[in-house]
Amino acid sequence: MAFLATSLGCHAHTASSPASMPSFTRDQVEGGRSDGYWIEAFPYHAGDKTGQNLIGYGLGFENTTSKVEMFINPFNPKNKTSNWDRRQLAALEFPVSMTYADISGNGYNDVIISDKYGPSMDDIWPDGGRVSWLEDTGDTNAENWTRRTIGASPGMHRLKAGHFTRTDRVQICAAPIVVKSSDLTTPAPIIIFTAPDDPKSTQDNWPSVVITKLHLVHEIIVVPDPQGGLDRLMFAGRDGVNFLWYEKGAWKTFNVGKGLPQDAIPNSPYWGSGSVAVARVDDDYAGYIGSCEGFHGNTVSVYTKSCNASKGIVGIEWTRHVLEDFGPLNDKFTGSIHEVVCADVDGDGVDELLVAMMGSAPPSFDKTGVWCYKPVDLEKGKFSKTKLSNDSAGRIAIADLLSNGRLDFSTISYSVPGYFESPHPSINGYLSTGITAEKLNNEVCFRVPRPATTKFTSELEFLDVAARRLTLVVLPPNTEFKVPVDSAVKVMFGIISWKDTKTGHNEERVLATKPFSRVEMSVHAEHVKSHEEGAVFVLFKKSTTSGQPPYSDMKQVVAHNIIPVPYPDDVRAMTFPWIKVEDTPWANGRFKGLEFYNLVGFHVRFADDSDDIIAHIQLWTAGVGVSAGFHNHVEKSFCEIHACIVNGTGGGGMRWALVDDDRFNPDEPNLDQTGLVVVPDLHEHGPLWRTGLDGFPLLRTNDTVDYSWHAWLAGDKSSSGKQSYDVWVAFEFPSFVTFSGLDSSSLSGRFLIENDDSKPTSVIGLKDNSATDGTPVLALPIGQHQQEWIIARVTGTSLYQIRHAETGSLLAARWPPIAGQALMGTHSPANMSLTSSWSINKQPDGKITLRLAATKDLVMAVAKTKGVSPEEVVLKVAAYEAVPPAWRLKPV
Repeated sequence: MAFLATSLGCHAHTASSPASMPSFTRDQVEGGRSDGYWIEAFPYHAGDKTGQNLIGYGLGFENTTSKVEMFINPFNPKNKTSNWDRRQLAALEFPVSMTYADISGNGYNDVIISDKYGPSMDDIWPDGGRVSWLEDTGDTNAENWTRRTIGASPGMHRLKAGHFTRTDRVQICAAPIVVKSSDLTTPAPIIIFTAPDDPKSTQDNWPSVVITKLHLVHEIIVVPDPQGGLDRLMFAGRDGVNFLWYEKGAWKTFNVGKGLPQDAIPNSPYWGSGSVAVARVDDDYAGYIGSCEGFHGNTVSVYTKSCNASKGIVGIEWTRHVLEDFGPLNDKFTGSIHEVVCADVDGDGVDELLVAMMGSAPPSFDKTGVWCYKPVDLEKGKFSKTKLSNDSAGRIAIADLLSNGRLDFSTISYSVPGYFESPHPSINGYLSTGITAEKLNNEVCFRVPRPATTKFTSELEFLDVAARRLTLVVLPPNTEFKVPVDSAVKVMFGIISWKDTKTGHNEERVLATKPFSRVEMSVHAEHVKSHEEGAVFVLFKKSTTSGQPPYSDMKQVVAHNIIPVPYPDDVRAMTFPWIKVEDTPWANGRFKGLEFYNLVGFHVRFADDSDDIIAHIQLWTAGVGVSAGFHNHVEKSFCEIHACIVNGTGGGGMRWALVDDDRFNPDEPNLDQTGLVVVPDLHEHGPLWRTGLDGFPLLRTNDTVDYSWHAWLAGDKSSSGKQSYDVWVAFEFPSFVTFSGLDSSSLSGRFLIENDDSKPTSVIGLKDNSATDGTPVLALPIGQHQQEWIIARVTGTSLYQIRHAETGSLLAARWPPIAGQALMGTHSPANMSLTSSWSINKQPDGKITLRLAATKDLVMAVAKTKGVSPEEVVLKVAAYEAVPPAWRLKPV
């Protein structure tokens, strides 16, 4: 859903190719907590950019100290742990904020933390607000780290470390929220602490200076200087959003915006801003600024720049837009939002705005978890909104926990007496795996991003069987992927290609090879590459942990579940046994005594609102001389391709009837009436179903794909003369168009499409060069108009799409088509009952005809209407024309 800001701004930097939101897998770090407040991604080694640990804690209670704990990241191989093992760093009274820096200089980050706050803002300890640092000695097993005092100020609420006035010492910016209990009027000091010469030996407080005073500061963020200079600071509080920096010996300030107006909510003591984050948009480190309003409020807002504004923050007129109001506040004038952060979680170069929702009473889906707002059009103030998690979120920690180059996030439930208490406090990691998995009865359902909408490569190993580790891979468009030695691939979506190092040939694999044939799946190259639409495929990696073929006993063909952490426990606990087919409920007394086995199974679907099916995958084995049984899929509609892992019988492959269905006896098959394609190790066969013109599958009256009788038949002997097993994978796809027997010579390229006269007089183009869907296609005077078209093959077929080079519109016709129908340009043919596939027939003299796919003789032609100029381009019946309409493609 999209939200239109109430006050539209204008911005020069917008996302040109937005990516889809990745899927996040929930991994519980700690459940059953008694409270919750702070979560921090903690790079244990100074300078670590990935594999961070987590530090989490609550405020504690009046009679119970809070345990400040570090959770060891199990996905960082340096840590050598398989769980989120915890280490207690300290037991403190009412700790609030923390940050980190390498204070000791030993290469490990130390923890900087405030405590002795008091039970609430109305009960501030007057001698509290202590700021301390906890020394990290580099021993990950150490607990109760040595604490040393930095300083104190009552009501200490937020801390950040950096270099604010000098680069040779660690400095800490410390901000109390109030100076005493219930005092919302007196501004609190903003303090800079500077590390002494020897922080480990000093017994005194660190040198400090008050740089300004602000009201009700609830957030500080550090804004690094893109030129490598001193760090800058941004504050969110009752005074709005303020930017402070040190320059030429003095502190300077700039107000970005006032936030929620003071009179917005009658009688409320809270206005301004409650949290702030700066968003990168392409090469502008401050493309927009996100905020929530006011203190623990319910309003999400952003600040954007006017047109042609410079990069950065200072001296710019920022326009505030309210993106969403989550409803009325409670009787204490507080709501459910506790923090906002900005991060590029989808990898498209434009930061998203993530909003931490604590929860509410009564419980509310909208007010609990993490919402993500993604810029759609900053100039028009449009953002889309997606829910990323449903657990109470007091704060959000952004990190690359999996060390895979993409951003994950972690949350801690907000549970603080006197404010909001989550019913089930926990710490959770949300890991950007790209591919999700869930248990579906006895099978697994994988959901993958559409390749064209993701910026990340995703890879998931899921089954180790027959000396192969089956791995699901998703590649974005035009992306290289390194393949291990002795691997093979089966494409399920898109195209992948490589240059074969053995033959020097350029290899290409699509959904299916040509009908009734076979093709090798092995990759003799270091890399494969996707094309414009990206790719989804199964990678067959070599394995040494599932036995080596040939297999003389089914006990040797054990399948192992290798779905890794952090996927759900119930999925990782699944087993995938080989079931003898005679014991399956659908065998109905057949296959008695046959060495014929089945393993189910895996669904692969797209992880978007369509939930479109990509494929269902299951495995089979058959011993010497076994027939899998002739069948024709009369009760279920799909297009099936078999990929052979091991052809243990040497002659195993697919047979299909060459005669009409009623002339073939599937129970007593006459093999002389069948065709055969042997499918060797690491090969796949092509389509075996019946197709019509242009490779479209033929359908029966019950809408099932029309198959002849067919079956896998194992070879009648093995090379050893003993029992041996074929092992193959069945990929069951929704019906799709495949290669036809028509001319499939490549005509791809960029062209002018001219009428075929002795002297061409017109070229086809869109009326007014318009990108609007439904724009008529016209025959325009040559020379005056030079609209170009890009002709490209439809993946895995003999058909083409013709795309307008400037607007991206496809040359299309409404379905069902009729003679005389005008052609048009469109961007979404499948959603508008249009078709945009064409059969191109090239004559020896260079002339071409453009026939609409799946029609017998409807071709593209000029209408030739008297008195009309320019004329429309329409469909005509070729046989009714004295001179069949033809065209010429002029390369450009």
